[in-house]
Amino acid sequence: MRLDRTFGRSAELSGGLAALGVGRADRVAVWLPNGPEWLELVFALSRLGAAAVAINTRFRSHEVQDILVRSGARVLVYAPGFKGIDFAGILAGVDAPALEHVIELPYDALLREPADDAGRDDDAAVIFTSSGTTGAPKLVVHTQHGLAAHADAVASSFGYRDDGAVVGAFLPLCGVFGFCTALGALAGGARLVFAQAFDGAAELIERERITHTNLSDEMLRRLLETPERLGTLREAGFAAFNLEPRPLIDAAPFTAYQCYGASEMQALVAHAPAAAPPEARALAGGQPVSEDIQVRIADGEIQVRGPNVMAGYLGDEQATRAAFTEDGFLRSGDLGHETELGFAYETRRAEALRLAGFLVSPREIEAFLEGCEGVEAAQVVAAGPRAVAFALGDFDAEAVLARCRAELAAFKVPERIVALDAFPMADSANGRRVRREELRERARKFTP
Repeated sequence: MRLDRTFGRSAELSGGLAALGVGRADRVAVWLPNGPEWLELVFALSRLGAAAVAINTRFRSHEVQDILVRSGARVLVYAPGFKGIDFAGILAGVDAPALEHVIELPYDALLREPADDAGRDDDAAVIFTSSGTTGAPKLVVHTQHGLAAHADAVASSFGYRDDGAVVGAFLPLCGVFGFCTALGALAGGARLVFAQAFDGAAELIERERITHTNLSDEMLRRLLETPERLGTLREAGFAAFNLEPRPLIDAAPFTAYQCYGASEMQALVAHAPAAAPPEARALAGGQPVSEDIQVRIADGEIQVRGPNVMAGYLGDEQATRAAFTEDGFLRSGDLGHETELGFAYETRRAEALRLAGFLVSPREIEAFLEGCEGVEAAQVVAAGPRAVAFALGDFDAEAVLARCRAELAAFKVPERIVALDAFPMADSANGRRVRREELRERARKFTP
């Protein structure tokens, strides 16, 4: 995919959307898999001063209705037949009073004389859902200027302006991780290759000679199972949602590094330089991708200010005010610390453990457990004043606990270690995550 073709199609699409009555401040729901149409719609709507509302293709009637109602979307676009999903059947169970038009791909009938370019920098351009794990997701508004400025910074920092750069879009565009990757590629003039599913990713990288991409940790692990197909990859950013990052970096036959970001500040906000040592690249954080992005640590929290930060939460002024400090920094809700390169993420504040009066990152205990014999992966949550660990692998729980007692502060030693065959998982637009709330509930009941 190239920018010139995308802009040409999007200009013509703007005419068709305008004919449906879409105009400034209107919202159009985009319920599509990865593909050129996703970005064509964003650019077409931006030309009209309207916004795209991102809906994950995994969502079903309850979630779709919630987003449509709260966003007030007047139009919805979907792709019939994708993965055999009955989109029409799902919509039949949705009650969204503001919805006037439902459009199926292909939308060639909408291509006509372009509408006048009425978009402004401060117009809402894309509305994403937050990736919170409790309660209804918030609707996160990003402006045309914020998206464009950040895409330009991403293109320079991630190498998308390099000669022959080909960027693989494997992450869903309905989340900021995938969207920022795709928009950054276009801003840098790189060729953009879409994948609607991750199966066959290594073959696609080999065939399309992909040089750059961004992935979840599980995607990267799967990719590394066939290193012989990855010869063209130069760099890959990733987010360690569930796996220990250092082994992935050490195993990669290309430069891999963790990235930092969130729905409220966009993805790809910071990373360690490609030339940094592996231990630095294993940390989420590093250097902001633009001098216009300021990051500080205040009371242990990572706070961010810059054009990449959201305009606010749609329809929730109280939550928007609470999200910002008096001097305009976004409260990330993440705990972190300063480093020689800039900063490093530790854990979500909500996931930090309060043990014997001390605030402890669960990742610290998890990393220790994963260094014990037989423990393949670990998740640690709090049950009252003590920690409870859940682990995968073939291990002796008592032996692991004995090592914990010998080498960790007493308040960090788990009350127990529960062996699981697999962690409970949840899908989000930015990757699969462990359902920590489910583990907390099990820990509170002390049931294996």
